Amino acid sequence: MILVTGATGFFGINQVKELLAKGKEVLALDLDDFPASTQSFFTREEREHLTFISCDLRNRDATKAVFKRYPIKRVIHAGAVTVLENEDERKARLVMEVNAGGTFNLLETSIGAGVKRFIYVSSSGVYGSRGGGVVPLHETTPYDPMGLYVAAKIYSELLCRRFNEFGHFRVAVARIGSPYGPWERPTGTRHTMSMIYSMLRMGFSGEEVRIYGADSVRDWTHMRDIVRGTTALMLCSDERLQHLIYNVTTGQNVSTGRIAERIAQVTPNFTYRFVHYAEEANIVAHLPNPRGPLDITRLRENCGYKPLFDIEAGLADYAEWFKMYGTM
Repeated sequence: MILVTGATGFFGINQVKELLAKGKEVLALDLDDFPASTQSFFTREEREHLTFISCDLRNRDATKAVFKRYPIKRVIHAGAVTVLENEDERKARLVMEVNAGGTFNLLETSIGAGVKRFIYVSSSGVYGSRGGGVVPLHETTPYDPMGLYVAAKIYSELLCRRFNEFGHFRVAVARIGSPYGPWERPTGTRHTMSMIYSMLRMGFSGEEVRIYGADSVRDWTHMRDIVRGTTALMLCSDERLQHLIYNVTTGQNVSTGRIAERIAQVTPNFTYRFVHYAEEANIVAHLPNPRGPLDITRLRENCGYKPLFDIEAGLADYAEWFKMYGTM
């Protein structure tokens, strides 16, 4: 059985779907159950292999009880609270207790529980603004943290490194790119939506999109490609898993202007224009120091990973999903 934490969130729902599609038994852990709209997303056969359990990872005893109750062999840990830098002071304790403390509780509990592989879902945010939007970022690139969310990711990565050294189970860290795609939505732990989600929402509601920062770039990656990468890390052999840390992304940066142009092609009545000042915009995409693209050589060579979606195909796929689910 594979445990997925944060299972009803943006990453989690897609990860659960990917594992079920491969015929795996999945234990989905989160505070809240799946939204009702996912009933048509999972097939009847898939739901027969899916178990949901509510658990607060800050509670050590409750976490241990989950491992005693279920035969968990592999863990994909994505449970986290997402906050912006301007929320750090107000939510500092929550972020560190959930994002860092929850990781420690899971790693500690996995010892002696029969776990064979532990995947920690980290973030490309650990690279900060390195690369200037152009220079590829390798897994050996030094940290450049900004904010408590990223600080907790780095702390958790260091925990993963040490627990991997203990030798009870193999650990891999997945530094995921900037995600977009199905099942992004506001939740109790995720209030800030991606730029692409916001643009589609405005487009489908008939609101003109006014963009500041047409030339700004990010490593936008379809969430289905991200979970294909984490699944590859989960299932590849110990012999092929040669590193601790892996970038999981498309390996390419994409400009906001290119994204807006493609959304206009696949979304009826989508209108947009670029503005010269942030005060005029309802989408502020400008990044004074954008990250470089993430290099995915490790993941490709060790796990045979290759993204399925370029930005054109990915946005077309996401727009189709948004027509069905995104406006609910």
